[in-house]
Amino acid sequence: MFSADITTSAGGTLFDAMFWAFAAMVPVLISAWVGLALMPSRRVSAFFLALSAGMLIALLSYDLVEEAFRVGGIWVALCGFMGGLFSYIVANQIVTKIGVKRRCSANCGGIGHLTPDQQEERNVSMALVIGAALDGIPESMSIGISFLENPLVSASVILAVAVANIPEGLASGAGLKRSGVSRLRILSVWLGVVVVCVLSSGLAFVAMKDAPNAIKGFITAFAGGGVMAMTFQAVIPEAYEEIQDWLSVIGGIGFAVAFLVSHLFH
Repeated sequence: MFSADITTSAGGTLFDAMFWAFAAMVPVLISAWVGLALMPSRRVSAFFLALSAGMLIALLSYDLVEEAFRVGGIWVALCGFMGGLFSYIVANQIVTKIGVKRRCSANCGGIGHLTPDQQEERNVSMALVIGAALDGIPESMSIGISFLENPLVSASVILAVAVANIPEGLASGAGLKRSGVSRLRILSVWLGVVVVCVLSSGLAFVAMKDAPNAIKGFITAFAGGGVMAMTFQAVIPEAYEEIQDWLSVIGGIGFAVAFLVSHLFH
């Protein structure tokens, strides 16, 4: 069980920063493997996505943007938030265009034979991967920063990120598999995301020791912007398509869980 002092005690080490970033991010890799093994239906995946949507909204509201505002002020928080939001949109557009080009190519190794539903599922699944990277990297950097003398985030961020990553990995793993991506490639992509996030936490711990609070706040708000964009562009539409009105119920449960985590572990 986490206690509030794991991120508030001064004098944390580089190992602490990287270990807890790993603990927050590795559930996405494990859940992707579970998704590949069990291959839940799109409807089941949608329930997990709805749960994730609620958790992510609570995470960005209480543990990211609010903390960025507290540390860096309103303009730092807003600039970081919008930077993360637009970065996700641009990255998602680039990957989508690459996918369309590959689909139209005669030498794309079978990708051109995907049905429209398979192509759409691949786009959504890759959007989840992009979102996990774009918000996971600054989230991990925030975890690294939290082990410095002036902690920024608490155990609630570590736990909330870990829990929210589970449905993302599960849904994307199954979705990419159904769209024809190999098991090895799927796990390799997610492993790469985890490794980059862990290294980002270590880098932040080393490089941000003397950084002004504005930079620390910007990084944390940037994560919130990435979370917001991914939630509204990839998570909610895909979940609603399968479960309609249940989205509000399951999303509300996810929000309540993350809200409790945020306040019980602060």
